[in-house]
Amino acid sequence: MRDQAAELRNLVLKAARQGATELGPAPRLAVLTGGKGGVGTTTLAVNLSVALSQQGARVVLVDADLNRPDVATLCGVTEAGSVVDVLTARQDIHEVLQRGPAGIQIVPGMWAAGGVVDCGEKAQRRLIDQLKTLGRHAEIVVLDIGSGPSELARRFWKAADDVLLVTTPDQVAVMDSYATIKALANADNTAAIRIVVSQADDAEAAADVHRRIDQSCRRFLQITTTWLGHVPSDPRVSAAARAAMPLLVTSPTCPAAREIERMAAVLAASEVKRATNPAVAQTKRKAV
Repeated sequence: MRDQAAELRNLVLKAARQGATELGPAPRLAVLTGGKGGVGTTTLAVNLSVALSQQGARVVLVDADLNRPDVATLCGVTEAGSVVDVLTARQDIHEVLQRGPAGIQIVPGMWAAGGVVDCGEKAQRRLIDQLKTLGRHAEIVVLDIGSGPSELARRFWKAADDVLLVTTPDQVAVMDSYATIKALANADNTAAIRIVVSQADDAEAAADVHRRIDQSCRRFLQITTTWLGHVPSDPRVSAAARAAMPLLVTSPTCPAAREIERMAAVLAASEVKRATNPAVAQTKRKAV
């Protein structure tokens, strides 16, 4: 019976992929990652999603960090289905969507028993293909993929419209960010690589971090990055996390929240430009 159910589900998923062109343009895919853990990638993913929603975008936030899946916790959402269910074909992406704060929809992550999840090529393609069918639900899909290079991260980079690489001013974090770009970016990637500096003292210090990363990328990798912005050091950021609520809900007027709002506006403006160029949206429908 289980084999028959799995076969039926695979047929449904195949039909969904074939009918993707009837679902409207594929949503913009913004992938968030860090060179190392602890730099604030998930905090930014949650609050950027909220900011985009508050600015009028329909947003789906996907927790694809299989090592530290904290999106549901930071949003106060109970995990029912998860991204692991999509990877393993137990459920499709539409079955695991949950309502989150400020009108966003969430695909929670899940701590895998024993840390073992099927992340082979077939599972990865299944997840990416289903993300492309979310056009009825979202203009933008924000994808938190955790930190460091992996084969799953490589596929997400290739599928992305934007890669937001989060770092701190810490020298190790800066070096790990460059190493991540070196490992994952290649000629097949068309995504814009945008640097975000968190836990920064001020905008000038954050801009200097980006300058160092960008100079190394230009010199040694022939890759250009852009600076999206910074998240100032603020105790209210960690206080919001402890309260299991986004910073933009608990402290919407603090400097960190205002800066995240500004970054969201930049991404939203890019989405408007993309939406007026159908050829770009169609290109992202190609197999990854």
